[in-house]
Amino acid sequence: MIEDKDPYLAKWLNNDLTPQALDQFKKSEEFDDYDKIVKGLEYFHAPSFDEDTSLAVTLQKLQHQKKGKVIRLKPFIYTISAAASILLIIGLFFNKVTYTADQGTQLTLTLPDDSQVDLNAGSSLTYNRFFWSGNRVVTLEGEGLFTVKTGENFVVSTDSGTIEVLGTIFNVKSRTSVFEVTCYEGKVRVGTNSNEQKIIQKGEAVSLKNGSLSKRKVFESEPLWKKGESLFISTPLKEVLDELERQYNITFIRTAINENKLFSGGFLHNNLDIALESVLVPMNLEYIVNGTSIKLSNK
Repeated sequence: MIEDKDPYLAKWLNNDLTPQALDQFKKSEEFDDYDKIVKGLEYFHAPSFDEDTSLAVTLQKLQHQKKGKVIRLKPFIYTISAAASILLIIGLFFNKVTYTADQGTQLTLTLPDDSQVDLNAGSSLTYNRFFWSGNRVVTLEGEGLFTVKTGENFVVSTDSGTIEVLGTIFNVKSRTSVFEVTCYEGKVRVGTNSNEQKIIQKGEAVSLKNGSLSKRKVFESEPLWKKGESLFISTPLKEVLDELERQYNITFIRTAINENKLFSGGFLHNNLDIALESVLVPMNLEYIVNGTSIKLSNK
């Protein structure tokens, strides 16, 4: 029942446990407590609450209390404790969880419905912890490869747009200046913040350029970053250096160079020396390595 390895509670709440797993869970010491919480929530309805009116009524009642009268606080304290417990329970069931692939690392996640997400370096994914089956929505910052189980609509939300799917394999790249979706299986609908939409299917990709979605063909069966490679075509040097920093957990000192120059080429993710030469030598740049800091200059 470790959260990041086996979303056991989420599957139980979604009725996704196998009969064998459910039987095993019911025999556990924790089951009675969780079962009571869920049954208690079925009878909980949040009352409408006017804070200003409630405060005024409370103050009026206090002002009419007779001097010397003893006010029993225990019931009030119990009420506060009960309310706090309910809020705690609601927070437990409705809060969100975020997973992050740090610089220089990749991370594979299994969602409550057994959909899988592979996060590229410097990326994060957020979703609701429980009641997943009726609300399959995730928020992505960075880049991720999604293998989605067939079911209710699955939505990936990013700063630049949203992707809606039913059951498919697709890659989403949402960086500061890049928004690109590639479909490897099935079909997805990509929408921008300006309400433009395009549907792409296996072997197609769409990217946001000059505020509009542009479609193109792809021939790879998976994104190159899954193979430990990065490839760029007429890409500003800044974006290439950013990706080098993410993959190798390094920092470039760039004040002496022009980051707007275009780069076409690529680098591998398993050898920093070769990666630096692959990018910096063709761009006619010199570099000095000092630990994880690399100072760049023109030749």
